[in-house]
Amino acid sequence: MGLIYNWWSGYTRLAFPEMRKEAITSRPLLLSAIGRSTKHVGQTHLYLIPMHAAQKKIERGIENICNGLKTIQQTAERLLGANPWDLLVSYIVAQITQKPWVPPGAFPALVGP
Repeated sequence: MGLIYNWWSGYTRLAFPEMRKEAITSRPLLLSAIGRSTKHVGQTHLYLIPMHAAQKKIERGIENICNGLKTIQQTAERLLGANPWDLLVSYIVAQITQKPWVPPGAFPALVGP
């Protein structure tokens, strides 16, 4: 996927799987935010405040990204030896095609909700 589809397009499809967004419109939409990073008990939290008129849409996209990355992380921990990049690409493709996501090499019983 990385060779035929640029990574920004993959990122925006993770945020908004229902539609393809052009870089010229999606970059200002997703990159116009003020962020703050906090560290506590070995965890780093990033807080973003969107500065765009479409704030609710951006919040939904960022939430989709967080949920997707959290799903990939949990699945990669359960499937020892799984390549996280392969999992991410297959997850994005499943979101685009609106099919249930089954990680490569996983049994359906191991797949979370």
